[in-house]
Amino acid sequence: MARKIIGFVAFIYVIREKMEILKYSDDIKKTSKEVIKSFKDDCDKGFALLEDIGATVTIFGSARFTKENAYYEKAVQMAQMLSDVGFHITSGGSYGIMEAANKGAFQGKNGESLGFNLVLPFEQDTNSFTTRAATLENFAIRKNMLIRNAVACVAFPGGFGTMDELFDTTTLILTRKILPLKIYLYGSEFWTPLVDFIKTVLVNYETIKPQEADIWQISDDMEWIRNDIKKYTKTYLELMRELGLQDNPRYKLIEKQIENFTN
Repeated sequence: MARKIIGFVAFIYVIREKMEILKYSDDIKKTSKEVIKSFKDDCDKGFALLEDIGATVTIFGSARFTKENAYYEKAVQMAQMLSDVGFHITSGGSYGIMEAANKGAFQGKNGESLGFNLVLPFEQDTNSFTTRAATLENFAIRKNMLIRNAVACVAFPGGFGTMDELFDTTTLILTRKILPLKIYLYGSEFWTPLVDFIKTVLVNYETIKPQEADIWQISDDMEWIRNDIKKYTKTYLELMRELGLQDNPRYKLIEKQIENFTN
């Protein structure tokens, strides 16, 4: 009897494994030309969505947090506070912290609620709180669009996806591929061990420079984060001017945006 049970369990496991392989992304099957076309289509969608958008604040965080999670409500509050000032809010467009960010922006008074969702093997719908949304196929293009118009990012607790977005953004800043963004980590209890690891292990092993370990700012003070982003946006505009970007359409959008910032 025991052997029959073991055999049955093994059979179920094999069937499950075969079913799981069917859930892999269709990206794996694409030819080189199809991949290039997919990248271009995603870029076209993203650029069209951001065409008349000035300064955004991107909010990262777990897709797995429910409305009952304390960080969900905090993300709603953070996004609404920023929207009320006059910032546009960008998220990954799906659920969890992404939904919370879009909900706060949707409830705010002065900013668009932007969502860049992603096609995945399992269903991932766009949340109902976006005022502008696009569903993309490629992680790389999506990550680019999430921060393309950002002057700051606020990272709430999250998993591998959140870490990927956070470290990717940080790397782009440090390699000067993008203009410097302010990065805030909300949730000191969650983020402090990671920052401690970076400031000790990575610095001690000399895999990063000591000053690079200070690129993130941990804070649970939403009002301070909001005010600091407002202040930095003026610095960001000055940097664009120093780089000769004052004729850039986005420069003019941010300039007008700052003039209309609320207190």
